[in-house]
Amino acid sequence: MHIRFEKYDHTEGKHRYCLLSLTPTLFGDWCVERVSGPLNAPGGAQKRTYFAGHAEALAIFEGFRDRQLKRGYAPIPVQLGLL
Repeated sequence: MHIRFEKYDHTEGKHRYCLLSLTPTLFGDWCVERVSGPLNAPGGAQKRTYFAGHAEALAIFEGFRDRQLKRGYAPIPVQLGLL
């Protein structure tokens, strides 16, 4: 599951993004990944957290999603490329 958020602050002219991902690992665990930073500028952060169960990982993922929505980020449709 992947969700991309973007936020544009017109007063300060800042354009930021946040990408949340919930994916299974090869060992049966679940990974919640957060990538965020400014668009078209250097910098940013990436953080991965691993969980043994899907329910726990999904709860954390939904918490991050709700937090971004409260901060004013708008969800952007993501189309993943085919390999």
